[in-house]
Amino acid sequence: QVVRRMAFDLSLPVDVVGCPIVRETDGLALSSRNVYLTKEQRAAAPVLKAALDAASAAIRAGERSGSAVEALVAKHIATEPLAELDYIGAVDAATLEPLRLLQGEIRLLLTARVGIPRLLDNCGLSLA
Repeated sequence: QVVRRMAFDLSLPVDVVGCPIVRETDGLALSSRNVYLTKEQRAAAPVLKAALDAASAAIRAGERSGSAVEALVAKHIATEPLAELDYIGAVDAATLEPLRLLQGEIRLLLTARVGIPRLLDNCGLSLA
């Protein structure tokens, strides 16, 4: 939504079309960076999606604290020695502002290093 607003505000002659993330069968988001992962790092990398899935499950179960969800993701990723969390944010999907209280349309944003590559992932949830 932020990108759509930016395109509108700048009068860019483009249509911004959102689509689901394309993933490998184990859940890792497809990325050109994945080719830089060693075999061991590649096996560890799905921890990112697993952490987002755990956070999503906690939210669906009633967790509404943004910081608690972020801590849950950090704890989950810390179980994988080859992964190092760079950033986790529970944000408003429209503005990308951090959320203390999870409500409405939210997006969980995540970056982590697995070896040298910095991998990105995210997921959206609706609490409306």
